[in-house]
Formats: sequence, C-alpha cells, structure tokens
Amino acid sequence: MFNFRLWLALAIAGGIAIFLSVTGFTYVRDVDALLDRAQVAADREDMLEYLTKLRNNMQHHGMTMGHTAVIFRTPANDMALHYKTVGRIIERLEGIKRLPKYDTAYQVALDDIRGTIRELPNPAGGWTWARWWILFFLCGAACIWAFFEISLS
Repeated sequence: MFNFRLWLALAIAGGIAIFLSVTGFTYVRDVDALLDRAQVAADREDMLEYLTKLRNNMQHHGMTMGHTAVIFRTPANDMALHYKTVGRIIERLEGIKRLPKYDTAYQVALDDIRGTIRELPNPAGGWTWARWWILFFLCGAACIWAFFEISLS
C-alpha cells in the first residue's frame, strides 16, 4: 500500500541530505583542501597561490565574519580572525619573495609559515553546521517521522 506521508518524509529527508552533502563538499573543496595544500606546498609561489585562492573563496562563501559554532562562540571558531590570519600569512609570504630559495632564512620562514597554517582549523564542517543547523534538525525530524510511519504501518 502506498503511504504518502512516508514517502513525503523520505523525500524531505533525502532532499535536505543531498543539499547538505553538496554544500559541505563545496566548502571542503573551496576552503579545507586549499588550506591543506598550502601547508604542504614546496615553495613560496605555490603556497601563495593556494592561500590567495583560499582568501578569495573565504570571501565568496562569506567566511570573513561569523563563527563555526552555533552556541559556544570563541576566538578559536571566529572566522574573522581566521580570515585575518590568512591575510597576514600572505603578507609574510610577500615579505620573503626576495630571499634566495636555498637560503636558510627562506627555509626557516617557510617552515614557520607551514606551522602557522597547520594550526589553523579546517572550518568546512563547522561552517556547514553553523549556517545550516536548522536543516540538520529538519532532516532528523523527517527521518524520525519516516520511522514512525513505518512502525505504525
């Protein structure tokens, strides 16, 4: 027998899950992946390219302000501070462009910058949750609704 309410609940849950998956993947691709690539970049030029793209993508996704947490907002999850840090790292990379690549100061500066990048969190998961928390809640509610529809049938 066709249960309209069951199929409606499953369609709502499925649609929301697909939307959240695509949105989360977009944030991971545009932000987290570039942050990870910048950390392991071989030289200043590659690192600068990744971080410049990262900064542009952060602007595009609105990650220049706000938090990656819904309730417990701290400096550790403040996107304005992370955005400012990325800008300062880019400035530091510009500052070492005149140093010879095989100079010790150049290598020490790159290693220090890599350490700074390593300490930055990957914000995609938290950003997805903080921006779309109501959809996570609705998806869970639709799944519970579908479960009750199945158990009552």
